[in-house]
Amino acid sequence: MSEASASSTTTSSGSAKPGSAPAAPFSILLITPRSDVAAALVAHIDPAWAEVQVTPGGPWPDGADPDMVLIDVLPDDPGSMEQALALLARLRDGPIPILALDSRQLSRRHRIALYKAGVLAFLAPDEDIDEITARLTSLMNAKRTTSAALRRLREHTRHLDEQLRLAQRLQLDFLPRRMPDVAGGRFAARLEAAAWVAGDFYDIFRLDERHLGFYVADAVGHGIPAALLTVFVKKSLQTKRIDGKKYELIAPEDALALLNTDLLSAELQETPFITMIYGVYNEVSRECTYARAGHPQPLLIGPEGSLDTLAGDGPLLGIFPNATFEPCRRILEPGERLLLYTDGAERVDPGRRADPAKLMDVIRSSTLLPIEAMLDAILDAVHNATGGDHLADDVTLLALELAHGEAAC
Repeated sequence: MSEASASSTTTSSGSAKPGSAPAAPFSILLITPRSDVAAALVAHIDPAWAEVQVTPGGPWPDGADPDMVLIDVLPDDPGSMEQALALLARLRDGPIPILALDSRQLSRRHRIALYKAGVLAFLAPDEDIDEITARLTSLMNAKRTTSAALRRLREHTRHLDEQLRLAQRLQLDFLPRRMPDVAGGRFAARLEAAAWVAGDFYDIFRLDERHLGFYVADAVGHGIPAALLTVFVKKSLQTKRIDGKKYELIAPEDALALLNTDLLSAELQETPFITMIYGVYNEVSRECTYARAGHPQPLLIGPEGSLDTLAGDGPLLGIFPNATFEPCRRILEPGERLLLYTDGAERVDPGRRADPAKLMDVIRSSTLLPIEAMLDAILDAVHNATGGDHLADDVTLLALELAHGEAAC
């Protein structure tokens, strides 16, 4: 059998004259330096069944978009094997079926290497042409089925992306549009989701002329199920008892207990574990009352950058009936900052693992920055730990800063 190389890329239409028949149902790109092999295959394939484009190898032919690729691998030519593996590396993630031609002289090692690289099957040029045609037809039918499934999947993914973008916008609408004014201080917050929507949530709101309420909540996990729980928290958290024209602020520990009862009574199919801190700040006395439900402990940052972990204990929400939460109080001094965060902020280790001690180092190095810059520095550290990948978990940061020199009334 001659191995004279074809000198250029050619397209075969068999004996049919150009324009004498409709286009073939699919196209085959045959890569072979053996002109006799190319001629034999082209001669036996009905042009009404398939169009064969032949190239001796080298760069991918300009404009080539075949439905199938046949690679001629020469058993006594190492360069032929290298060319085949290079082409397979380029095409293996695409939808094009790839087969290899050989005269049954390739070694077992080479055949295994080609299978691993993406070859679906081997064909011998001397096989019965009807059998070759049947095998190629079977592969093309499988490709059409796969392509149709991929189109449906892409359409479904596009529709799902649109729905998730809408869910993201709706969830962001639940966040405070602007920070409420605070006598002698100010709030700042950041929330960044690991997916389209977050299982983290925060809110800051005025309760009356003296008090502001604030919380950070984290539904275990992230994505849509966790995000739906954040809506439940916003709608179910009770902050006041109203009796006619009178009202009473509900203490944070009682508010968490009531929310816990609501979660359990909802009888959701999957247990909705939620961690949370809810606090009430008195602008006049500078007293902050709060309660914690399985959440990372709040931090108090001194004017000179010192860190103090605040006390308080309580179980996760949605697990234990009749759970109780420890009431906590702290008078905030001028120049101090109160920082709340979700456990996603602890993923500042390069391995994306939670490392609370390293997070404390990050916070210490940024405590003298303006409050917004401090929160951004913490977020930057989390992003740096991912190496540019998506966040491993949602991250929420909320801080209350008191101005220097403000005295309690």
